[in-house]
Amino acid sequence: MYCRRYVLFLAWNDRRYRMGISANPQIDLSFLHHTEDYQRVAFISPPLPLAFSEYLLSLFSTAEERTGMPYRLNKSWFWKKERGFNSILNSRFKMVKNELANLGEEYLASEPVIFDYHSGLYIDHAAMHEYEDVLEQILQGRIQYLWEIDRRLREQGQQVDNLEDILHLLVLKGRVMKVPSVKYSPNQGMACNRCGHQYRVVKTFCPSGQKECYYCQECLLLGESKPCDALYAVPAKISAEDKMVSSVRLCLDISFSMAQYEAFEGLTRFVRKDSMDECLVWEACGAGRPETVFGAVREALKRGGKVLFGVPRKDVLDDLVIRIEKAFPGIPVAVRYGKPRPYSMVSRIVVASTHHALKFYRNFDLVILDESDAFPFRANPILINALRRARKVEGKFIYLTPTPEPDVYAKAQRGEIKVIQIPARQHGHPLPVPQLVVEKETGIPDRLISVIRETLEEDQAQILIVVPHEEASLRTCQWIENRLTDLGTLPFRSEGVLGTSAGDHNRDKKINAFIRGEASILVTTGLTVRGDLAPNSNLAVLGSEHEIFDEGYLLQLAGRVGWSTSYPNGKAWFFASQITREMEGVVRKIKLLNEEAHKKGFLDQTNKKCHRSLR
Repeated sequence: MYCRRYVLFLAWNDRRYRMGISANPQIDLSFLHHTEDYQRVAFISPPLPLAFSEYLLSLFSTAEERTGMPYRLNKSWFWKKERGFNSILNSRFKMVKNELANLGEEYLASEPVIFDYHSGLYIDHAAMHEYEDVLEQILQGRIQYLWEIDRRLREQGQQVDNLEDILHLLVLKGRVMKVPSVKYSPNQGMACNRCGHQYRVVKTFCPSGQKECYYCQECLLLGESKPCDALYAVPAKISAEDKMVSSVRLCLDISFSMAQYEAFEGLTRFVRKDSMDECLVWEACGAGRPETVFGAVREALKRGGKVLFGVPRKDVLDDLVIRIEKAFPGIPVAVRYGKPRPYSMVSRIVVASTHHALKFYRNFDLVILDESDAFPFRANPILINALRRARKVEGKFIYLTPTPEPDVYAKAQRGEIKVIQIPARQHGHPLPVPQLVVEKETGIPDRLISVIRETLEEDQAQILIVVPHEEASLRTCQWIENRLTDLGTLPFRSEGVLGTSAGDHNRDKKINAFIRGEASILVTTGLTVRGDLAPNSNLAVLGSEHEIFDEGYLLQLAGRVGWSTSYPNGKAWFFASQITREMEGVVRKIKLLNEEAHKKGFLDQTNKKCHRSLR
């Protein structure tokens, strides 16, 4: 499909004028003639990608001019002779032409191209009504491309030849929203409207338009997002049944800690009656559990609402679905992960991966971002915003994380969002506070051997050593083996010292050996630490000042120790050539959680579990 198709136009009659953009101005003029008696339309730009047409429209028109600007009544004689309007038309034409020149676009026309409704430049838009309701139903609560809508129609056994024209008519009627897939701003450059990313939009060459173009790398797996493509969206409708309160059965037969049960009750109240629409659940690493939000889920379902869980990884998704189906028997649960599959509007609960969550628009009464510190959520507030887009305007958003993003944490500090903390783990012991070790010498710090010997000999534990990149993993592993041999110290586990990285084909085998307790020491890059939880282990991070170790990452690493009942007082060391703000932030946040847990009496609660059976 030819990509440069949208023109900027002015339409007018003897009472008012308006500006707009369209790939088929015939539809616009025909619609405006039937609804408001517009008589003429003038093209004031060449065909352009949608993003640039949108930019020009926003630059050279006001909101009132985009919906219909009345002429000044005290100069009606002036407007009737069209001298006044011609001055506006010619002025906008020149401004558009000058801006296009600044953008490197050539516009050869010397004056606007004007068409009259009675000259035959119109279509019978009334004949296009047949598929309007079907299209609105397909789009309800979703944001999609033209080809995705066409695919949904074909799945229903329908083929629509003038699909884009019908969608444009729905846009004119205000029933569908249309935006460019990639938008343009002179100050911020290109940004993706699908995933919200700005810095991953890159240049390419468009063979169709034979000009420079752009696409978004961040969401490329969903298909190309380009300035010439349109995204269509419709908010989910609220029916009378949705507003009715009904009974929803919640089956939980688990033991909450005091901190978890307090969060469970707080989240239930948040959905039931809180005036705020966002809630940060700041949990200590290993302190939360999915069932904590199930009370909030039940409240949303009781009111006829729908719930979206956004999860980052397939293993997390599979486990969550099992827990949900067990807790809410009889409630349909839809899973959206991997290859696209038919979507049922009947599903009251949807569990979706990040990129599938990007497909929704104003669809859910409750959106829950679970384990948001993990890829691809961690350090990516753009995707958090995409989940916010999936929430209805009046809906609620719950953000579950042990590592709050800086902007979210700042909102919490200012009191702009509700905050619920789970500051203590279930065993009731304080969180281990990392020791910051400054080593000015380059290379592997000598103090590391003391830390290893303390772990192996005094604590009778294992140690996880995290390094910033693969080369450091291999070098550190060899260095440890040599030093321990020289000192006559041998690891007490059968596998001794294991080293691995993202490119290691035996990575999973080595990590599993460490988790089973068969290796005393595991040296690994940060890319492989997720999931390597050994119950009796300490942690050392080398090169903690490296840019890969942001605050959220270091918090996650610190959470690898002290989580098990068998070894709740695990130890952590951050080695660095200098103490960074991120390292200090980790220590400060862990101390804050410990203080909160102590203040609320959550520590040393081993024998004070809250058993709750809800049926």
